[in-house]
Amino acid sequence: MSRPTLEEIREAFGTSHLTSTWTSVGQDQIDSFAEVTLDDDWMHTDPKRAREAGLGGTIAFGFWTLSLLTYFLRDALGTAYPLGARLGFNYGLDRVRFLSPIPVGSRVRGHLRLSDVREKSPGRILLTLNVDVEREGQTDPAMVATWLVLLVFGDD
Repeated sequence: MSRPTLEEIREAFGTSHLTSTWTSVGQDQIDSFAEVTLDDDWMHTDPKRAREAGLGGTIAFGFWTLSLLTYFLRDALGTAYPLGARLGFNYGLDRVRFLSPIPVGSRVRGHLRLSDVREKSPGRILLTLNVDVEREGQTDPAMVATWLVLLVFGDD
């Protein structure tokens, strides 16, 4: 497959936004995240203490929510590497805000909008995506981010 043009990439993402499917926030996921990140903060891992503190129960880590961006993009696009890209890399974040807690037991999904696409070098395309993480039943996003994704095309 030939490398897509910047215009073809814009068209593939469309003028509106992509939306992932809902995913549930499970205590087992949060506990696993706590274990691998060496962060056992009680508001995420101790449901009884979190309830007693007035949180209603445990809440997801902000960084756990941020880590779902790749999942949301792949789910919304229906592919790991769009438009024939050979590889895709997390290039970084320009802005992240955690606006409200996400209780364990709730469901979240991602809304992604392409805001910029440019060629970094031949065969390497940098996407800028504006991402809102929606918590089911909540009007305002729980998290917003400006995410940079580098797609690599061809054999170089």
